Amino acid sequence: MEVGEEQLRVILCHVGPIEQYASWIAEAHGLGYGPGEHIEMWSVGLQRKAREIWKETLPPLLLSRVAESYERCAKLMAGVSPDETVARDWWNVVGYLEAVAAAVGEDPDCAARRDSTDTLDVGGLPEVIHYEGLAELMHPAAVESLRAAAAAVARICRLGSAAPNEVQLACLQGLADGEKHAELAQRLGYSERHFQRLLAELWDQLGVENTVEGVAYAAAQGWITVPSDIA
Repeated sequence: MEVGEEQLRVILCHVGPIEQYASWIAEAHGLGYGPGEHIEMWSVGLQRKAREIWKETLPPLLLSRVAESYERCAKLMAGVSPDETVARDWWNVVGYLEAVAAAVGEDPDCAARRDSTDTLDVGGLPEVIHYEGLAELMHPAAVESLRAAAAAVARICRLGSAAPNEVQLACLQGLADGEKHAELAQRLGYSERHFQRLLAELWDQLGVENTVEGVAYAAAQGWITVPSDIA
């Protein structure tokens, strides 16, 4: 898959929040809201209904800018030939982006703001969307299909943009070999505090939560080797 570094970053900036969005709707399902009957998250009809829930808390200017951003990302992704392993998820994400952009673009309130030069009052933006309302619209299987598609696209983008540099590889290999953080930091010439910051940035870069996940992910990609007595 031939995609530039900047393009990968743009896609990641969109699919990460989409994955989280789906997770929050799933959480609302878990709390007893819904389930809804809609089974295709990439349906414009469903996104029209979702739009009305977003409008309860999100200003039209924000929604119009989200729609513009989604439209640009969809066009970018549509110009790429994804790997076969992620093709279905890739096109599902494209379909979702296009559906949201179309649904928001049809709304008179949002369309009127499309060319607005107003600035967003970031401090006044609401903290939550009514995820319980979205859960009442959407079937859990549909929400999971969107979450899984976004997660799959995020993974393949990270593989293209997040390969560790030499220092990061040394950190990962040292951790795989069982070195303690303090020992590894000293060997690599860092303070322990700075080393912890490097690790936090690395886990964020790889999309993992901790050392165990980071080492496992790096080993799966063939970046490091895990000693046989540990593996």
